[in-house]
Amino acid sequence: MVKLSTHMISRKNNRLLTGLSAVIFAAVLIWWLADDHYPAELTMRVPGMDNRPKLEPRSEEIIVGEFFDSLGTFDGMVPGEWPRFRGVNFDNIVKDTFAMAESWDTTGPQVVWKVTLGEGYAGPAVSNGRVYVLDYDERRKADVLRCFSLKSGTELWRRWYYVDMKRNHGYSRTIPAVTDKYVVTVGPRSHVMCVDPVSGELFWTIDMEKEFGVPGSSKGKITPDFYSGQCPLIDNDVAILAPGGKALMIGVNCSDGEILWRTPNPDSLMMSHGSIIPMVIHGRKMYVYNAVGGVVGVAADGNDVGRVLWKTKQWNPATTAASPLYLGNGEIAVFGSYGAGGGKIRVEFDGSGYSVAVIETHKAMEGISSDQQTPIITGDYVWSVMPENAGPLKKQLVTYHKSDLRTLVWSSGKDMRFGRGLGPYIVKDDKLILLDDDANLFIFRIEGSQATLLSQFDILDGIEAWGPMAMAGNFLILRDARNMVCLNIGKDS
Repeated sequence: MVKLSTHMISRKNNRLLTGLSAVIFAAVLIWWLADDHYPAELTMRVPGMDNRPKLEPRSEEIIVGEFFDSLGTFDGMVPGEWPRFRGVNFDNIVKDTFAMAESWDTTGPQVVWKVTLGEGYAGPAVSNGRVYVLDYDERRKADVLRCFSLKSGTELWRRWYYVDMKRNHGYSRTIPAVTDKYVVTVGPRSHVMCVDPVSGELFWTIDMEKEFGVPGSSKGKITPDFYSGQCPLIDNDVAILAPGGKALMIGVNCSDGEILWRTPNPDSLMMSHGSIIPMVIHGRKMYVYNAVGGVVGVAADGNDVGRVLWKTKQWNPATTAASPLYLGNGEIAVFGSYGAGGGKIRVEFDGSGYSVAVIETHKAMEGISSDQQTPIITGDYVWSVMPENAGPLKKQLVTYHKSDLRTLVWSSGKDMRFGRGLGPYIVKDDKLILLDDDANLFIFRIEGSQATLLSQFDILDGIEAWGPMAMAGNFLILRDARNMVCLNIGKDS
């Protein structure tokens, strides 16, 4: 009986405490809501107050060229042109006339400006005082065409679009093609856009994966595994591209995006990492392309523009990055990566048609080779940096006579090797400028078939400096995996 009474009292007290707590809570709530009790220095959260960069809404569909950012003001014209892959004449030889310095003090050439890029190997094009780079923004996950002032490095504008990619030896690969009226780009996943070179206004786009891919067919795939390395070509206001899949090659009117002609692709040749090179062979202008599956020459003018003039599948390395190199007399040097070496193709014309034969092939240890960069011809000699699997010549600067791609003429020697043999090189007058993988710059004087080292400098503290260089006027523009720098290499700098 005592226990029961105690239990009942306890329950009654609990009810009283609960009721009292509810009354107190209600009173406090009414008091709080009746007045402003936030500290004066606190502000309600408003979008944008944290100063984070604005992220535009995303859709699953890739809309090429969708966004535009206006950033800076053009600050003055300076002379010099490097309007596309391998320069004005597609030979990687500088045509601008200026006196280049041969040596500098221990600090090296003057750094005019430097910018940070997304990871990759895309090289610059230069025209009318502006520098164009197709970059990849890793935070936004977007291809970005960036336009800079050559004079100061001021970024003028960006034209960009979302495209989600996984890192695979970086992202960006290609060099824009620029004229007075157009800039054409090819992104890592084969998205093409054409814009105004001054304003960045978007003219047209093509998603080559979507337009030319063959679903369900491995040979109908467009973009290579390591992403597209194909640099576009503009020829008489027509963009020349090699998608593979449903069309081996196409010509696109730069003014409106109309596809003017398509080259059929019955052999299912596929996009390589190399680029289309115009050549005049036996008096006929043609576009020569080393695809995956073979090498082709396509008519570049006349009533049959876009027609295959000749084709060979005898030269067919699994991977190729270097582009075809015309040796003269109907002969073309071709190169394969990963030890595939090189070869020589001969094109003949009998008055009514063309024939083609592979007259020479050699492994990397047996003759001139290049894993990545396209070699350069000066006079009768071909210059290259040999790949890692070239035996005793690995990673050396070499020359071969263009009539004999198997017999070494000169090399830099075993004590002068250059990274992994993947860095770019360029020629100005009698100077050869070479950048190794670690962004060390070497300047040689060319003397016939040989070269003498004049100077060398550590330019960037980076890695994988594989992107092709550009030289416009006094300015040499180069990059490593994440930075781009402009140097003044003029004699009076």
